[in-house]
Amino acid sequence: MKNVLTQRLKTLPGPMADFIRQAGMLADEMGLPAYLVGGFVRDLLLGVGHFDVDLVVEGDGIRFARECARRLSMRLVAHGRFGTATLYGRAGFKADIASSRKESYEKPAALPTVSCGQIKDDLSRRDFTINAMAIGINQHSYGDIFDFYGGRDDLKNRVVRALHPLSFTDDPTRILRAVRFECRLAFRIEPATMAWMRCAAREGMLERVQKHRLRDELILIFKEHQPFGVLRRLHDFCGYGFISPGLTYRRAWMSAYAKIREAALWFEQNLPHKRCLDIYVMSMCLFFSPLSLRRIGDAILAYAFHKGEGLRILSFKTHAGPVERQLSKKNLAPSHIYRLLEPLAYEVIVLIYALSTKAIIRKRIRDFLLIYHGTRLHVRGEDLAGLGSRPGPHFKKVLTGLLYAKVDGKVRDRQEELVLAKRLLERS
Repeated sequence: MKNVLTQRLKTLPGPMADFIRQAGMLADEMGLPAYLVGGFVRDLLLGVGHFDVDLVVEGDGIRFARECARRLSMRLVAHGRFGTATLYGRAGFKADIASSRKESYEKPAALPTVSCGQIKDDLSRRDFTINAMAIGINQHSYGDIFDFYGGRDDLKNRVVRALHPLSFTDDPTRILRAVRFECRLAFRIEPATMAWMRCAAREGMLERVQKHRLRDELILIFKEHQPFGVLRRLHDFCGYGFISPGLTYRRAWMSAYAKIREAALWFEQNLPHKRCLDIYVMSMCLFFSPLSLRRIGDAILAYAFHKGEGLRILSFKTHAGPVERQLSKKNLAPSHIYRLLEPLAYEVIVLIYALSTKAIIRKRIRDFLLIYHGTRLHVRGEDLAGLGSRPGPHFKKVLTGLLYAKVDGKVRDRQEELVLAKRLLERS
């Protein structure tokens, strides 16, 4: 196994492999045992993609991270309260570095009390056996695997297994994580772990955990490649009552998500100059849409979703129906379409497009994104002043009227804009 892992470490992307090798050499210099841990090890063993490096050292992790940053010219963000740090490399990857530690829980669902520990202690606090393995990177242990809890066997058998019966009482967010890993990896939650999860859910552990921690786990679910498969499994397991009363799974979500992905791909291919869509936010809009506006607002407030996420979720609930009804009307001027869609975020517009079954609505949204959106005037406020009008609030009205006229094709160039501007100023 050591030879296999050593070879796999060598086949990592160049900057990442180089960072791991140099971090191991620095750990030797500083006399610190150092290990790759967590999901990085799991994915390395599975032979799937690698994203971020997760390192643990037996000793002062922040001091080690600072020295790594200095030696390797990386940007450092330290989290002194937690004894962790994040390094950002020029090649676009990041490395999380922590001191190995033990954890104890004073009461269920509380944040743990942390103290220094060895690598076995650190691995024992992990959520599942498949995430509780480490690989040494010091010279004497490079490529050695440390697997105290049967993680390799569970990977081989495609099993998600918690480390002990109180795992989900100590940290109820692991319920969401178990379902997420089960669906993402096409594994199965083993029977004892399932029983411990059900027991914690029946005892209301999810309702007792801090909302922001649940929020982070929910967002990770929405960022999965197939989030509604995970959400269906979660609903079958414990429902959504801990998120919001009355929220339940909708079978139509699975087919709707396929349409979202298709629409997002169309957006990316046809509008590559626009910012990337947050597809996970579109999934959140769909998920919360069956709730009333008040309940959505309550959930956003309780879970402290980021402002941009909350605004787009509320916007979809508020505007999707009225916008669809307006867009389905006959003889709609381009400027009317512009006024309807311009204030909305791309995610809301593309979600309406993806879910609509009416060809006229989809065409009008395409026309907005490809033709009307981004229309710019040649004439500005100073040009209006040059026509002999004193600046004031009416300038905005005139410029808006000009913009709508341009969207409708009534003016095409600067000269035509100035002619119309003069007429509009005379009326204002």
